[in-house]
Order: sequence, then structure tokens, then C-alpha cells
Amino acid sequence: MDLDDLLTNVLDEFLLECVCDKIEDVSELPKMLKDIGYLDNKQELIQKTTGCEILDGEDAFVENYEVAENEVHIQYTIRFILQTFIDSEFIWSVQGCAQAELSIPEAVLNDINDIMEDDDFDEQIEKYEDILEESVSFQNIVYTEVECDTLYLFDKSKSPDDI
Repeated sequence: MDLDDLLTNVLDEFLLECVCDKIEDVSELPKMLKDIGYLDNKQELIQKTTGCEILDGEDAFVENYEVAENEVHIQYTIRFILQTFIDSEFIWSVQGCAQAELSIPEAVLNDINDIMEDDDFDEQIEKYEDILEESVSFQNIVYTEVECDTLYLFDKSKSPDDI
């Protein structure tokens, strides 16, 4: 199987999960929301945020890839809707587009390509998932077309200090 088929057909779900996990990382919020000036108490609420969850991810695809220096460099794009929260209180609904640059060692992808010919591929690929996860390296992620709706203001009895 060629690299294009491997990335777009076999590992598509894995790449989606990796990129979504990165977007859900609370440490991504400052970069994601940096150009949003209309949020009240933005810095304070970012610092208090305890989690993020992608509610919807669509139009996710490998935009481009290249092999260089024994690594496969992948450009991956996804449109997402993310909800942020502090403990169990929802704070923001964020929608936008993420363009991720990540790499995976070529040797790991070659190993996966080799086991695809085995009859027990599903069992074999489970063994490689941990290796795959550990081998993914993010170089950059750029957020565009980001919009944010505040959810905590719907409860007028709470201030940011109460959250």
C-alpha cells in the first residue's frame, strides 16, 4: 500500500484522534483565543479552565505530506466545535479551523504498512497504537476563523469569581 492510502484510509481515524487530543489540550486555549478581543475576563477564565471537549469535528483531512529526513511530515486540517469548562461549568463554545503540522517516523509507518498484509491486522494494529501515539510529534498548530460564544453568562447569578 502506498503512503497516501496509508495516511488517508488506514490511519485517518488515528490522525483525527491525535489532532483532536491536541486541540482539547487546555494549554492550546491562549493560542486559539489570542485574536478574540470581545471575551470578558478572558485571561482569568483561561487560567481557571480545567478541560476542553470537542463536540464536533468535520472536514478533517490530510492536506499534504512529504517524506524528509526519515520522517513523514503531515499537514492536517479540521473544522471543530470545542466546549471549554471549569470543573462542571461550561464556559465557552469555540468554533474554528485548525491546521496542524505533525510528523511520524517513516520507520513506524513502514512497520504498519508491513503488518497490513497479515490476516490479523486489527489485532496487530492495536499493538502499534501506543507506539504510534508516542511517535507523533507536533511542530505547529494554527487556528483560523475562530469564533467564541460565552456560555457562563447565561446564568446571570454567577460572576467569574463564582466559577
